[in-house]
Amino acid sequence: MEMAKSLFLIGPELTIAVGILLVLLLDVVIRKEKWILSLISLFFIGVAGILTFATLRVSGEAFGMLLVSPLGRTFDLIILLGAALTTLLAWDKKGEHNFLLLSAVLGAMVLVKSIHFISFILALELFSFAVIGQIALEGDRFATEAALKFFILSVLASTFLVMGAAFLYMIYGSFYFPIAYLSDVFELKSLSSSLLFILGFVFILVGMGFKLSAVPFHFWTPEVFRGAHSSVAGFVATVSKASAFGFLINLLWITFGRQVALWSDLLLWIGAITMLVGNLAALGERDIKRMLGYSTIAHAGYILTAIGVGTNFGVGSALFYLFIYTLMTLGAFAVVNSVGERRSDLSYYRGLLRTNPFQTVLLVIFFVSLAGIPPTAGFVGKFYLFSSVLQAGEVGFVVWALINGVISAYYYMRPVFYALGFEPEHVFEAKLRPALFLVMIVGLVGVFYFGLAPSGLLEFARSVVGY
Repeated sequence: MEMAKSLFLIGPELTIAVGILLVLLLDVVIRKEKWILSLISLFFIGVAGILTFATLRVSGEAFGMLLVSPLGRTFDLIILLGAALTTLLAWDKKGEHNFLLLSAVLGAMVLVKSIHFISFILALELFSFAVIGQIALEGDRFATEAALKFFILSVLASTFLVMGAAFLYMIYGSFYFPIAYLSDVFELKSLSSSLLFILGFVFILVGMGFKLSAVPFHFWTPEVFRGAHSSVAGFVATVSKASAFGFLINLLWITFGRQVALWSDLLLWIGAITMLVGNLAALGERDIKRMLGYSTIAHAGYILTAIGVGTNFGVGSALFYLFIYTLMTLGAFAVVNSVGERRSDLSYYRGLLRTNPFQTVLLVIFFVSLAGIPPTAGFVGKFYLFSSVLQAGEVGFVVWALINGVISAYYYMRPVFYALGFEPEHVFEAKLRPALFLVMIVGLVGVFYFGLAPSGLLEFARSVVGY
């Protein structure tokens, strides 16, 4: 009975697992028409999305390792949305890419529901190695270098996470998150237990810092973005961040929920420093993919501040923002892909309006949204993020975030200025495949719809965290 219940709870994950096996087998058989594998991947992602939405309000534990809840399922929806758009972005890539993409999706979905360090480590490694494979598939020098850097830093991050889990195991004798919440070990007078608890917490936070691109563990992000295919860079910017934030919320609320004071101010300050470093580093950047890498760092800082206040309103606002961020970021990477993977220098965007007007219009819209300028969804998302911080009484951090928003507007407007205000330096015809066009349209509709009518998505995001 318990087995059947657990299998029912992880229905969407099992669907993706079946898709992984089928794509792997068909990749050997199908020699030329590789788009069929993308279509199959999209089908399984869609079925998993339908199952996820249908079981959104179903809660329970699966195999004592995964906590299925409305919050976890909402993160699944963000992950599956990002995966579907990424599949369309990478429509013409090798068949192995679809296998690796679905493997990363499975890892991300397990990651956001893990309440046991064993399932967490397994999911994290599945996700990380699948992403490394996606980066390396591009095959050139930049991709190989990016994959190697991501591999080394992923191993380093995993080492910190395993060490942190080991320290907590020495206190609680279990890898099960709720044991830590139910225990009063932190309140004991034992100095050794308190030190082990703090060490475990710090090691885990450092490991997650790498995954979130939080300062000072952010340095890998722009290099990986430059070397990776734009679909993979977009996947890392959105799905990777959503899964990492989902796990972080799970961990903080379940394991360290009784010690909010231990992590609240820390996350607020990390978020504040992260957004500043990301924005300042992007100011002088001439490579648009690296610029979007620094942008990802800054956005991670914004979301960290909302989570750092330790309220349900903050988590709901972060969820709302992650939905919007996924749409506008993958839309921006679709434009980059259309212009050209190795045409990422801003010189290629000079006079883009005269040579490729459609891409220019989309570039303006997505970058205006990323900058948080009304009436786009980016403005609404940042408004509610900062509102959650203000509601918690952290006025200084809100002012800091607004200043960073002004800084970010400068570098987001640079590509727009280049596209609109100069004569073309390079004349070329941008690609516009049907799948790529669909990503652009979905992003475009999302940016304006949630910018003008955000209440439905916002209420949904708040409802799943019980606000």
